[in-house]
Amino acid sequence: MLLRIDNDRVIFSGRTYRDPPGVRVLDRHGREMRFDLGGRFANFRQAPDGALLLRHDTGVAFVDPGSQFTMRELNETELADDEASWSVSFFDALVDTQRGCFARFELDDAALFHDPETGPTDALLMPDRRSLAITIHKTSHVAIFDPVARTTELLPLAAGRGGASNAVVVGHDLWFICYDRFCCLNLRTGAFRTSEVLQPQFYDAEHRLNSSGFIGVPRFSKSLSNWLLPRPYSGDILIMSGESLTPVSRIATGGRPYDAVEFDDGSLLVLDHPFDVVRSAHVRDAVSI
Repeated sequence: MLLRIDNDRVIFSGRTYRDPPGVRVLDRHGREMRFDLGGRFANFRQAPDGALLLRHDTGVAFVDPGSQFTMRELNETELADDEASWSVSFFDALVDTQRGCFARFELDDAALFHDPETGPTDALLMPDRRSLAITIHKTSHVAIFDPVARTTELLPLAAGRGGASNAVVVGHDLWFICYDRFCCLNLRTGAFRTSEVLQPQFYDAEHRLNSSGFIGVPRFSKSLSNWLLPRPYSGDILIMSGESLTPVSRIATGGRPYDAVEFDDGSLLVLDHPFDVVRSAHVRDAVSI
């Protein structure tokens, strides 16, 4: 949802509901600016070296946020290019940032075995820089897809753990959200771990009944050596142990926190759901549970 582009600013990685073309930029105090992208919509990924990439309707471009978001187009190459060393993936493209090129691919949708009303939520490049981890909405498996060989392997999640979203690859582990739980899937062994339910039921005044709620975007905090898990329906951010998958502390924020970006000094820019309010917090505000 949010991408940190320097020590003072973040951007929205994709278009949000009713957004016009261009990119939304927020500074650490929540002040917003917009930059035109030549009529293109935000669809950004960040390379391991920090390079910012935009997937648009005709190709992929490097974007320089320090120069008014100017763009430089990448060359297109073949998917089976032996000299390519892929470093970033989109839903339909692999990018080699060192050579400045990209290649297109198509997922094998039939092999993903998802309900017709659902679909993939992300395509994440794995450590081998060849295959992709495909997370799928409301589906009890994650797919490993090789775009060159066009093979698809399904890794099951535990029974009743349908769907994966807001995923990130760290080493050989895929960390993601299963609606109201925080999960980890080892991409080599298929070992699956999950937390308990992290978002208690809440009273839905509009429908006059108790309802279950989702949790937000997981982010690893280097300063806390643990994960940040925002809870929109509890007005806080849980600090989660990656070893035990249990909360160790919490940061009260108020509002409906969905995503939180940490800056070098430990300050947090918190985005509320449905993405129209931002607020500030700090990792030092964490209180043990």
